[in-house]
Amino acid sequence: MDKEIQKLQDVLVSSSEIKRAVKQARAVFAYGSENITNQAFWMGYVEIFASYDWFTNYLDKLAKVTPQDVQRVARKYFQPKSRVIGTYIPKGKEA
Repeated sequence: MDKEIQKLQDVLVSSSEIKRAVKQARAVFAYGSENITNQAFWMGYVEIFASYDWFTNYLDKLAKVTPQDVQRVARKYFQPKSRVIGTYIPKGKEA
């Protein structure tokens, strides 16, 4: 994981990688909004964390992401000092 993070910080991802990721996100978003239940889920979900405007503008904003944006965010947020590491220690009979 550390090697991939370092790669994101040091080397620009290709435009084709970003296009592929945007295409996948569009598909997930489209298929995830096919029925009324999923539409209601997404509307409620985005209201918790953002707003309905986020829902309507998400794909357009995603399509504007550049390789430089990815690198800038990786450099800013993917820092060892920012990590949160959890360990699950089972208890009980199955431990």
